[in-house]
Amino acid sequence: MKIKKVLIFTIATILFLNISVFAKKKTPEVLTINRNPILNKYQNDKKVQEIICVTPVENTNAILKMYVKDQTQTSGWDLILATDAFIGKRGLGKEREGDLKTPIGIFNPTFAFGKRGNPGTTLKYVEINNNMYACDEEGKYYNQIIDVTKVKHECNGEHLMDYIPQYNYALCIDFNPKNIFPDGSNIFIHVKGNKDYTAGCIAVDEESMIKILQNTTKKTKIVIYEYEHQFGE
Repeated sequence: MKIKKVLIFTIATILFLNISVFAKKKTPEVLTINRNPILNKYQNDKKVQEIICVTPVENTNAILKMYVKDQTQTSGWDLILATDAFIGKRGLGKEREGDLKTPIGIFNPTFAFGKRGNPGTTLKYVEINNNMYACDEEGKYYNQIIDVTKVKHECNGEHLMDYIPQYNYALCIDFNPKNIFPDGSNIFIHVKGNKDYTAGCIAVDEESMIKILQNTTKKTKIVIYEYEHQFGE
């Protein structure tokens, strides 16, 4: 009887240890189910519900993908948009004003704007007029969109109404949030123009821009990275 009890105890112990080892092996697989490390990074973050990923392909060509958190999906995310995009004329890695580079990093949306009416975003949306500029000059309005009739500033920055279709729709991101000159200003995701590059922004076709705005919220992260594992854990 004692031998039988010892045998049963031994078998139970072996089974328990095997189950524990199996469970430990499975956990990392669940947490790293996505090939894209950015999705894994925010998979369990309740403050993040959407992710826009921008990665270069060649020269000034890039791919923009937008994911929405969806627990019904095996991966935990639903890819709702994948489209060609353009980045800065001199690629990625912005260092200062006028270098024609797109910044690398993880950013948040601030507000949206455009010549046309709100396409359905829940963010603050500003319809631009002929008095509005994206200020890139040293001073208290640097890295801000301003209405010169309201701030009494004679601005020499981008006159927004001149950039059509680029600013039919646009999304502002919080690059250089302290507005320090000359660290770079006015980085947007906007509609493509007639060139295959930008001055530092990210450009997509108008249909994609509308979809981005319709699905961007205060819980969206915008990730611009040079290679896939740059912001991985």
